[in-house]
Amino acid sequence: MSYSFALTLKKIKERPLLRGHAAILARRVFKRCATRFHLGAVLSLTLIAALGMLARTYANEALDASAVAASGVTAAVRSASQDTNVLPATTGYVWSASRSGSMLRLRGLAPSEEDRRTVLGMVKAHFADLEVEDRLKIAEGGPPREQWLGAVSFGLKQLSHLKQGSARLLNTGLKVDGEARSASDFAEMEKSLSGPLPTGLIILNDHVRPPLADPYVFGASLGPNALVLTGTVPSEDRRKELKDLARRLFERPMLDDQMQLGSGAPKHWNDAVEAALKALSRLDSGRIALSGLAVTIEGLAPDKGTAVAVSYQLKRDLPALFSSSESIKWKEADVTGSTGMLLAPQSKDGDTDNGTATRAPPWVHLKTVHGGN
Repeated sequence: MSYSFALTLKKIKERPLLRGHAAILARRVFKRCATRFHLGAVLSLTLIAALGMLARTYANEALDASAVAASGVTAAVRSASQDTNVLPATTGYVWSASRSGSMLRLRGLAPSEEDRRTVLGMVKAHFADLEVEDRLKIAEGGPPREQWLGAVSFGLKQLSHLKQGSARLLNTGLKVDGEARSASDFAEMEKSLSGPLPTGLIILNDHVRPPLADPYVFGASLGPNALVLTGTVPSEDRRKELKDLARRLFERPMLDDQMQLGSGAPKHWNDAVEAALKALSRLDSGRIALSGLAVTIEGLAPDKGTAVAVSYQLKRDLPALFSSSESIKWKEADVTGSTGMLLAPQSKDGDTDNGTATRAPPWVHLKTVHGGN
């Protein structure tokens, strides 16, 4: 047998073996592809089922929204065919008025030209001294006419109490924000926004700030029969807290509240006021005053130890941003039995007085008032 014939015979014998290996490899590849396809199908079906559940959950809402949109489109087409100057109806009926400086701006929608003129008449009545920029557009689809006009009138009335700010209507909801012109304007707005409202109107938010006070001043005066609180407080809640604190600290038959609301209180103002009131409560009479970051206290203490302690206490308790000035006197009897009043030393950390010194240290200023209490 020749070499070439033997080689040909060997190749012929190897062909069935190669075909067998190829068949096995094809079956393995097909099995793996089928497994992956099966897993992909399962995942796809699971995702489709989840989306189906979500679709059923929101089906009713989608139908309602479609119905509203369809009715809006129908109204828009009908309106446009009747009057080309009227905008299409809208489900978000917006109107706004804002004031800044000497300008008042009107934006948004009005139901008709007649209603627009009515709104301009309201504006003129409330803001006769302001320049008006009118960009109202006519559009249908808002609340009932009388209800809408009542809400606009109420919003303009609130805006008249603001130094700067805006009143905004979204359908039947009102948003008001800005800075009040005065403490009385702020109080009037608080009363109006929390009281009876025009028919159908709801308050969406109220971000009105009290008028800015600069400097921010607060005071308290302690007399024989009453404590008088004056100046500015940030809010009604803070006013109530200060009055409650005063009733706990002072044994007086009367508390006279003359405080007004105002914005612009310094940082840690609450802590400073509480520290000053606590210091004042240890005196027989006196007063405190806060102006910005400066605190002063003056008055009459029952004795020298209390006078020095009050001065030290105030410096210790005040927040770091604040500075203090003290002028506190005390009652002291001399050897003849008469009573004088002495000025307490300005407290310093580490100052002590054991009463054994034959003369006052150089930082003590004595002031005698003969015939005192």
